[in-house]
Amino acid sequence: MAVERLTSFEDLRALEALWTELWRRDPSATPFQSPQWILPWYKHFGSGDILTIAARTNGALEAIAPFLILRDDDDPSESLGMLLGSGNSDYVDVLSTDDRFADALVAQLASEDCAMWDLQQLRSTSPLLRAAPPEGWDDVVEDHDVCLVLPIEGASENLENIASTHFRKKLRYYRRSLEREGSVTIESPTPDTVDELMTTLFDLHAARWKTRGLPGMLAADVDQAFHRDVARGMLGTSSLRMYLMRVNGKPAAIFYGFAHGGTVYYYLSGYDPALERLSPGTVIVAHAIEQAVRDGAKTFDFLRGAEDYKYAWGAQDRVNKRRRLIRSA
Repeated sequence: MAVERLTSFEDLRALEALWTELWRRDPSATPFQSPQWILPWYKHFGSGDILTIAARTNGALEAIAPFLILRDDDDPSESLGMLLGSGNSDYVDVLSTDDRFADALVAQLASEDCAMWDLQQLRSTSPLLRAAPPEGWDDVVEDHDVCLVLPIEGASENLENIASTHFRKKLRYYRRSLEREGSVTIESPTPDTVDELMTTLFDLHAARWKTRGLPGMLAADVDQAFHRDVARGMLGTSSLRMYLMRVNGKPAAIFYGFAHGGTVYYYLSGYDPALERLSPGTVIVAHAIEQAVRDGAKTFDFLRGAEDYKYAWGAQDRVNKRRRLIRSA
């Protein structure tokens, strides 16, 4: 396994095809380590120096760890390194088919001109948590955010062995109430309609937050442009999970997420506040879970945030970790 050091965005883009293939092979991967997420992330949010450590065997990509190094203009020795995607990615990690890569990576990071490496949102199974700290570095590991995860392996399509009888009764009531409003349809995006559905997501998400006097998560143009690129890329790899529910042809609720490696990831949703009494948001999430069951998924990941509605589904806490490697004074 030959390790290489790459220092430009063009180098990273040139690996996209091999990177996608590695992402498909890595059983621990999430959508947030895919090039379909990371390349748009740097395009829209990235600044600073890129450092990518990659490993190949006979030309095939076996590992990749893309970093961003931020430096203080007044004091270049004050520098911070993070994996690309840190911030708005619910899971951040390297991709690798060999856990030994993590040890080689940490040793390489110690030789770089960087004062601290901040490894955020690592799952507890990450090889980056097991790699030995380099000599002469302080090592700080702590809990980070909580993700809510719902096991759905072997679930029935009507969710009777997931949700309580009371919860399913309420769900049936909401569905019947929506049907009384008019014709209810659910559609998924195609290459021709994905931009239209993303616009609907932005509109419905904003409408809900406007009722609270807040702009919402996707109000900024840069955030919308980022997610449009992500959605197109994920659709191209058959990983996009997006469902738009219409009532009498009018958008009522929308689900935006991803699927990879037996897990469906729920990133965001929106609904028409005028229908809030009928809980269209709950109905569209139920549809996404039912479809995940039909597709053979084992887990439905609600991602970060300990909101009550996630626990109502029976989701369980999974705590992410944060590891900081700090060069000793």
